[in-house]
Amino acid sequence: MTLPWDEPGWLDQAIGWIDERVERTSEVGLERTRPWSALARVSTADGPVWFKESPPANAFEPALTKLLAAWRPDAVPEVVASEGPRMLTRDVGPQLRRALDAGETEPAWEEVLTLYAELQIEFAPLVEDALRVGTPDERPPRLPGLYEEVAGRGALYDAVVDAAAALDDTVPVSVAHQEAHDGNIFVRAGKPVFIDWAEAAVSHPFTGPLLALRSASERAGYEPGSREVERLRDLYLEPFTRFAPAADLRQAFAHAYLLAPIGRAQVWHRILAPLGPELGEGYGDSVAAWLEIQRGIADGSIALGGA
Repeated sequence: MTLPWDEPGWLDQAIGWIDERVERTSEVGLERTRPWSALARVSTADGPVWFKESPPANAFEPALTKLLAAWRPDAVPEVVASEGPRMLTRDVGPQLRRALDAGETEPAWEEVLTLYAELQIEFAPLVEDALRVGTPDERPPRLPGLYEEVAGRGALYDAVVDAAAALDDTVPVSVAHQEAHDGNIFVRAGKPVFIDWAEAAVSHPFTGPLLALRSASERAGYEPGSREVERLRDLYLEPFTRFAPAADLRQAFAHAYLLAPIGRAQVWHRILAPLGPELGEGYGDSVAAWLEIQRGIADGSIALGGA
């Protein structure tokens, strides 16, 4: 399969699409093209916007972003225009990573993790709409089958079956952003904004924060598995205490933490597999890498916050 942006004339077509929707004030600056997206910055009379086109595997992202932004415009980018796999979104400020590197102290990861949980709770009523626009279905009963797609019935298959079965409906499934690290969280007016909803699935909420906890732990210099990392996990879990006691939530989180790499492996599988081995080789065997992380979580060699 050839990526859209590798086709002759794609950029001219994309610029034409942009010009039909916004008033540009400069040339389109193509930032990068990767198997998972093409990205360009566009200066307009109303301020900068971002053009993004997704491959077929992630073509749901514009519709999902628009759906979530209508629900929580403070925490999701505004979609200026969208059509199929293409969208224009309003600029939302600097990456959290860059803001923190520059010495900013707000928003703190504690605030980010709390907001992340609150968004998952608020997005739960949108599950059917999210599925309707093509968001991947990774609800717990489907996870053993999704694991088998990428790993076969390997050594962890029974553990995956047991962990998925242990995630009952005490906490409702939702839209889980599975790559909420400091490169996909931006800062607008001092508040976190979550971008890149192509890295989302309809799943148990607790399959989401694996990378968020790793980013938070690395930034603070916390040892994986330490009490400091457990405190961050508990801050994330606190909004869910409306559904169940904290002890039950921690137990469910442990099951979901083991299952989280399945979603990450599936993202890479759906993006790279259609490209064939030649195009995919340049990005390493990311599916195998995530399955290795899952094995580390299972055997205890990768502790909370280290994955």
